[in-house]
Amino acid sequence: MEGAAGPVASGGDTSPDIADETVGERLARLRKQKLLTQGELASRLGVTVTSVCYWEQDRSRPKAARLEALATLLGVPVAELTVDAAPERRDLQSLVARVRSQIASAAGTSPTKVRILIEM
Repeated sequence: MEGAAGPVASGGDTSPDIADETVGERLARLRKQKLLTQGELASRLGVTVTSVCYWEQDRSRPKAARLEALATLLGVPVAELTVDAAPERRDLQSLVARVRSQIASAAGTSPTKVRILIEM
């Protein structure tokens, strides 16, 4: 069920700007970076391979209850799996990522352990 590889960044940079990816493309890229198949990821999350495939094709989104486990497995903050590519959100997203890293450093923990909630 796996499709073609995601976008390739130019200039030798192998980490595309997440603002240029769909959530599904980002999920597929992160999964592949962890050397996981769709089946392995599905098994670890307790979902079907079809679910993972649909997420990666942007046909559906993971349920909120699965997002934390998914983010933990992929080693990223939950926001990286949910943030859209809207230009007005890029600055906020960048700020949150920087602050998350600073808080984690000050607390002696991983950025994936820091949760920032913004109510709008």
